[in-house]
Amino acid sequence: MSSSPLFRVFVVHVGFHTFWALVYALSLSGLFMLIPLVGWYNAFMLGFMGNSVLGSATRAALLGYLVFAATGLLSGWLISLLRLKSVWIPACLSLALTAALLIVASSMRHKSVGVAGFQSILGLPATTGRADIDELSMALKTEYALAEPAVPPHLAGKGTVIPFSEIQPSLQLLPKGFQMSDGPYVYCNLPAEVWRGLKKDGAGRKYPLLWSRQPDATGRRLVMSVDLKFDQFSDELLGEEAFARMRTHLESAIRTQTGDTNFTLLK
Repeated sequence: MSSSPLFRVFVVHVGFHTFWALVYALSLSGLFMLIPLVGWYNAFMLGFMGNSVLGSATRAALLGYLVFAATGLLSGWLISLLRLKSVWIPACLSLALTAALLIVASSMRHKSVGVAGFQSILGLPATTGRADIDELSMALKTEYALAEPAVPPHLAGKGTVIPFSEIQPSLQLLPKGFQMSDGPYVYCNLPAEVWRGLKKDGAGRKYPLLWSRQPDATGRRLVMSVDLKFDQFSDELLGEEAFARMRTHLESAIRTQTGDTNFTLLK
């Protein structure tokens, strides 16, 4: 006894997603070259669902089954009404049409979200693209990774906010004579135990680590921040209001952790 047209169309749609779920499983087993393919599929086939799939490949695989089960049932029902002798070609055509519609919907979603939205969804670090900042970021990341758990470097015997020039010699990857343009800059020289407490209790928020003393002619200042959850460093030009919010969040977190109600980064 042959299976119903609806079931066969359903199998085509769900089978297509199952293929990509298997590709994802293989990428987790060590075939890392498949990871970009999985990312492409999630972004352009299922990206219309936004954060729910872009932030987690596993969640994307599960939700994908719901999407293709629904499209398979709908397409199968429509094709069964035509009472065709063979449903395999119509089933494949319906799958191609479904894929095209999902890609269009995902593209429209991406266009509306923009680059800043992707950075928020995926936890991507912001960057100004400046060569000197990239070099400094790499030096700080190296020192950060050497700590256990990973936290920003601390210069003992110094205050909470110090000139960057004081900690610069301890950053091993920075070449002699390294200079940053548009300075001067100050560094947030918190003790390692404070950073560890923030990492445990407040991970997920970007905290300022280094910033220019004064805003530039456009009213913005360069701020390098650290995300203690994803262990990422970002550098961006922030207006005074945005920088004040970021600084206030850090001050509040430190006051809560240390019990020092008078703590401030305004030196």
